Amino acid sequence: MKNDTANGTARGINVKTIIICSGIFIVLSVLTVVVHLSISGTHHPATAAASVNPTDCPSSMTLIRGNDMKLINKLFLADIEEESPKYLKMKKEISRMINKFTTGPVKSVSVYFRDLNDGSWMSIAGDNLFYPGSLIKVPIMIYFLQQEQEHPGTLGKELAYEKPKERFPSQVYNGDSILNGRKYKISELLNYMIVESDNNATNLLAKNLKNDRFCKIFTDLEIPPDRINDVGYQISAKDYSKFFRILYNSTYLPRNYSEFALELLAKSKFNRGISRDLPQDIVIAHKFGEAGRNYDMDFSETAIVYHPKDPYLLTVMTKGTEAKLQTDVVSKIADEVYRFVSGKTGQ
Repeated sequence: MKNDTANGTARGINVKTIIICSGIFIVLSVLTVVVHLSISGTHHPATAAASVNPTDCPSSMTLIRGNDMKLINKLFLADIEEESPKYLKMKKEISRMINKFTTGPVKSVSVYFRDLNDGSWMSIAGDNLFYPGSLIKVPIMIYFLQQEQEHPGTLGKELAYEKPKERFPSQVYNGDSILNGRKYKISELLNYMIVESDNNATNLLAKNLKNDRFCKIFTDLEIPPDRINDVGYQISAKDYSKFFRILYNSTYLPRNYSEFALELLAKSKFNRGISRDLPQDIVIAHKFGEAGRNYDMDFSETAIVYHPKDPYLLTVMTKGTEAKLQTDVVSKIADEVYRFVSGKTGQ
């Protein structure tokens, strides 16, 4: 087992990171999200702890730890290095589907799947890079919940919204939005940003971020922001999934804040992607993102599906020229994964 602290892989912020983060804020300037905040509401079904056979223990793991305390070395993430062979048939079927999809307007697809009970995983082109679009709203939410932890009362502070003069690119999928000239609590803005995916709320929150602290969330999780240019930041399905993993396991924020974040994500009104064909009684905490225009679009979605048998995480990222077809691809892959986990396809 490799300890990342001993190997020097738990890194702090450096000059490269600061340059990279300026690119992240280019992405923030073209987002869209709106929500109505209500802490109480969604209740996740209880899931029995997975039993582990000692012979199933992985031969090697990668650990990601924090290094900003004197006497503790908090574990953020632990990764089994090898893909699990039990998902081989599912991977082959999804690969076959992707080959069929990518003969038309959908140009490329990346998939990352993770069993949240035992950490086993499967990936198809999971390291390929995509523009996150509104997916970046989840680390923004994590930032403000972290601020609430460090400075109680942050979520109750009010921010006034004045509509900017510049126009943002239109989105294919829009929800409700905050209104010009109104004041909103940060908690309300988070609700608009996540549930409605309102870019106006996102831009207002982004203006009140401290750049270095926001960037630290990425470096803490060893997410390499290595392709900054004038059109934005890119991230892989495997790396982006880390944000949902730290919320599910509550390894980065305290339990009440992680629960709060997942309850917001479970209220997302977007229903044309991962959740479209899944049973309506299944709790799904998810966020979609689109970047570009309909003739040159990256559309992606990440979800925690609270399957009664095995809760799992799924991220699907796509590049293409027709957003609605790309969401259809995401839905079909999500349906195949759900069927596999449910034992409705050959395993």
